[in-house]
Amino acid sequence: MTDKKAPKAANKFGGEFIHNLRIATGMVLFLFAATHLLNHSLGLISIDFMSAVREVRIAITRSWLGTLVLLSSAIIHVVLGLAAFAGRRSWKMTLGSAVQLISGLLIPLFLARHIIGTRIANEMFGIDDNYIFALNVMWPTFALNQFILITLVWVHGCIGIYMWLRMRPWFPKFAPYALGLSIAVPVLAFSGFSVGGRVIRTIYEFNNPLTGEQIQFLKSLMDDAWWGYGGLLAFFVIFRIALTIRARYQKAITVDYFNGPTVRAANGQTLLETSQANNIPHASICGGKARCSTCRVRVLSGLDEQPPATETERRVLDRIGATQNVRLACQLRPSANLAIVPLLPAQRTRAEDVQALDKYFWGVEQEVTLLFADLRGFTKMSEDQLPYDVVFLLNQFLGSMSEAIEDSGGYIDKFMGDGIMAIFGMDRPVGQGARDALMAARAMSGVLDGLNMSLADELPSKLNIGIGLHTGDAILGRIGVASTSGAGERITALGDTVNTASRLEASSKELDAQLVVSEQTLNAADYPLPAELEKLITVKGKAKPLRVFAWKKATVLEMPA
Repeated sequence: MTDKKAPKAANKFGGEFIHNLRIATGMVLFLFAATHLLNHSLGLISIDFMSAVREVRIAITRSWLGTLVLLSSAIIHVVLGLAAFAGRRSWKMTLGSAVQLISGLLIPLFLARHIIGTRIANEMFGIDDNYIFALNVMWPTFALNQFILITLVWVHGCIGIYMWLRMRPWFPKFAPYALGLSIAVPVLAFSGFSVGGRVIRTIYEFNNPLTGEQIQFLKSLMDDAWWGYGGLLAFFVIFRIALTIRARYQKAITVDYFNGPTVRAANGQTLLETSQANNIPHASICGGKARCSTCRVRVLSGLDEQPPATETERRVLDRIGATQNVRLACQLRPSANLAIVPLLPAQRTRAEDVQALDKYFWGVEQEVTLLFADLRGFTKMSEDQLPYDVVFLLNQFLGSMSEAIEDSGGYIDKFMGDGIMAIFGMDRPVGQGARDALMAARAMSGVLDGLNMSLADELPSKLNIGIGLHTGDAILGRIGVASTSGAGERITALGDTVNTASRLEASSKELDAQLVVSEQTLNAADYPLPAELEKLITVKGKAKPLRVFAWKKATVLEMPA
């Protein structure tokens, strides 16, 4: 399973350009739809206000530049959407992707009538298609068509934006507000349309400026647009079905899943589509659009015969520091037999799992400070306690110590019975991590004093603690990430530095000290070495004794300014 040099990226211009073009044109159309719907909502206030805002809006959207941008965006977005639909090799997809696809395909059917009845009528016959005209024509005869159109456009756009932005680190905080807006805008828009329609019918006297012949022409144009697009859509559906039938008679490609089934992949089908077609769970948060890396797989064999990664795929893989035999399942279309292993569990993969800590999935070697702490004499103390009292005491101790560690910038690696292991300096310089660890040890000693005072009536003797600190290189990673138990969600440290830090904590008992710190940690923290506290201890596996410094009480630790 050697890491192979990746072939030069393919389709550097095409894949990246089309990806960005779909996003850009989609955002132009969504911005137009949002302002259009917000304008509708002003019908809740007054027709005059509604109309005044429209005049400002169409001054932009109906200018020659606005028209060019909107028309070209609409054509490009529809063409790219139909091409993406025709290029699919599997009918199986997530519910969100299915809703986005269906709504996108249906929008032109309902939008054509709206455009022809307003903008086209304005351009061809010079009528003023203001709200007085539009509401009189549409309400209530075409209210259902308007409701369906608003729903399709808004749902399609919101899903697209969600898929695009959900991997951004800031999105989870913004998501509740975005959800509120995504519900409020269409509700207010249709409410404004309904209220405006009833007001228009009640107050305004309307004389249709269109002649009978003009109305008949526009209706004929609407029918032609409906059947024209409907025929085009039917062609793409038939084309897509034909590709599926053709694929069944082509030479199949074999995909062997490590510790899983061996399945056949249709020619041109992505690995993700192959998994979905064969009901094999496969993580894919972004829905197969190369906006995340959760569908990635390690290619165990057959990599050299596969097409090279596109620029889009390579950019995502480079961002997470993936090795050269890792590919995105949503982008790799196998051209020969291959064996793979999915790298993220489908059952437990969430958007937040692939944010800032994603690098730890692969494992990183990093210089950090490790803290080990253990409650002294707890086993003997618990022999005469009821189980409830033991759990209560342990929770009080571990909870208080955890707060002190996290408040000082530490990361809780794990709890080990009555002990704690923590990591400092994961996301900050080594020196700062070492200083944070020293401050955490001092804080833990103070917290222990507080616990002894508050639990004096509950304890047969005072609690004591042993703390060991050591700085050095460690491997940080998510261990057990393939499990569905949740164990792999946290980060742990491995290596000799861990063993040394644990030995320092154990030596605190021998040295009759509360805190034992290695020379490496004090040097990293720029802390002066107190000669009077210097000790030498032996560490298993090391030829030379280790120089450490032992404090009887960690609260007397003085941090330099």
